[in-house]
Amino acid sequence: MNTKWRYFLIILVILNITLGYKLIKDYEREVVDLNEFSEYYTTSEAESGGYILLDSNFTVYERQYKIADEKQKEEPKKDTDKKGISKEVRTYIVKSGDTLGGIANKFGQTISVLKYNNPGIGKVLKVGEKLKITSGNSVTYKVKKGDSLAKIASKFGVTINKIKEANNLKSTVVRINQNLIIVNPKNLTSTGQINTGFNVYWPVAWKGVTSPYGRRYHPVLKRWIGHLGVDLRARFVDVRAAESGTVTFAGSKSGYGNIVIIKHKNGYETRYGHLNKIKVKRGQKVKRGQLIAQSGKTGRVTGPHLHFEIRKNGTPIDPMKFFK
Repeated sequence: MNTKWRYFLIILVILNITLGYKLIKDYEREVVDLNEFSEYYTTSEAESGGYILLDSNFTVYERQYKIADEKQKEEPKKDTDKKGISKEVRTYIVKSGDTLGGIANKFGQTISVLKYNNPGIGKVLKVGEKLKITSGNSVTYKVKKGDSLAKIASKFGVTINKIKEANNLKSTVVRINQNLIIVNPKNLTSTGQINTGFNVYWPVAWKGVTSPYGRRYHPVLKRWIGHLGVDLRARFVDVRAAESGTVTFAGSKSGYGNIVIIKHKNGYETRYGHLNKIKVKRGQKVKRGQLIAQSGKTGRVTGPHLHFEIRKNGTPIDPMKFFK
């Protein structure tokens, strides 16, 4: 290669690096021109992607959430049977800073499942306390006198076939003191009674919150902004339904970009915004933990993440209240 071509390639590389750096800065920049502000944030939550302009002043407090160990990349492989159901029941030792919600979400369980498997735990965890952790969102049940598979299925709100599949049963016959695995039990509390609350499955692998729920004062734009959900670190990863329900919207909404809205029982609704890919359709029934989308950066965003909302009868609720 002669000197002329060598210089040409060096200049080309420098230009590419300069252009790439400029694109990154433009991509990450935040709107600071007040003339652009009214166009970037509007009084319409849909156009602003879950944000809304506010006229009143509010006091906002920051907090740290300890949902799970951020260093944990994936769960260790488990010993499974032919149906893919893990037989592993592990022991977890409570550490300083642990919460019921944090432990439950770390292992993909609802708090009610964690309490059912550990009936002796109180509202305040003790460091060093040992907890029984089943695989996934499941409980163990010991068959009692007078039980039948139909009664057990009705008690936990699941089907007979689901119990047979999880336990490799060839028939509907069960024995006293036989231990059964119940996967995704419905309306479960530590006493097995009806629970009218809302058990939330964390929609993406926990990496932290980049923008919390609530009203806060923008230090540059000098305006109050209300955030109707939480922004979760989620760079093109699987998004799963927080609870069973029916998809009422699956498409694009201005600032939200690609969004999925799911209607749940008792007036609850969840929203999943800025998606890259949508994998469900309007009217489709989905189960808790079911894959519904891939996170992305569509809509009014500066980078890939998941905007997650929970609403009760149309009123936004801080999603982190369900994970304390």
